[in-house]
Amino acid sequence: MNARFRYKLKKIIPKRIQKLLINLIFNSRMIFFRGNNVCCPCCNKNFRKFYSSGKFGECPKCGSGSRHRLLFLYLKKRTNFFNAKLKVLHFAPEHCLNKIFSNLPNISYLSADLGSIRAMEVIDMANINYPGNYFDVILSNHVLEHIQDDKKAMSELFRVLKPGGWSIHQVPIDYTRDKTFEDPNIKTDREREIIYGHHDHKRIYGKDFIKRLEYVGFIVSADSYANEFSIEEAQKFGINQNSKIYYCQKI
Repeated sequence: MNARFRYKLKKIIPKRIQKLLINLIFNSRMIFFRGNNVCCPCCNKNFRKFYSSGKFGECPKCGSGSRHRLLFLYLKKRTNFFNAKLKVLHFAPEHCLNKIFSNLPNISYLSADLGSIRAMEVIDMANINYPGNYFDVILSNHVLEHIQDDKKAMSELFRVLKPGGWSIHQVPIDYTRDKTFEDPNIKTDREREIIYGHHDHKRIYGKDFIKRLEYVGFIVSADSYANEFSIEEAQKFGINQNSKIYYCQKI
């Protein structure tokens, strides 16, 4: 389904109905994917294959994509996310992760967005209405490319993160580009769709994404955790082994 059309539907359909429809779709379609060839670590369910949505597929049960499954495994294996007492801010909460995170007993969890049906609070990433040094962990997965002033948003993310805290900010990156491409003259949905590949994207990030995060104060590590999976493991979990996790610290 076209992304612009989905966005228009979300504005028309009441949030309560959206939630019911999403649960109905996920619960019904998993019946057609019964099997044991692949496994979604987010919902811990096995399937014959992932639902065909992109190169690595979508979980029939929870809707996780490759980037969600990678993030979940990274948080579980490489961080203290599941066992330390943490104040967590999660932007644009995904269906596949929101329920898990909100039910973790060790976490004081806050989900945020400008329009998500799952967000607990309406928060503009470029103007976060919380005091400085407040959160232990901040997560955003494919959000910054939608923000008009991403440098302001990055500064805000750094401001509200506690010293010693960490955050993960994932974006789609064109690794053939040394520098991020953005043009303020590109204003319409149609223009953005043609040039950026999505009607609501404001830029195409290049390899300088790390420098943009470092500019506001983050200490950034581009972790090649996905490359540690064997080919068989990557296929089983539907992981893109070329993906990197951008782990950002505030010292």
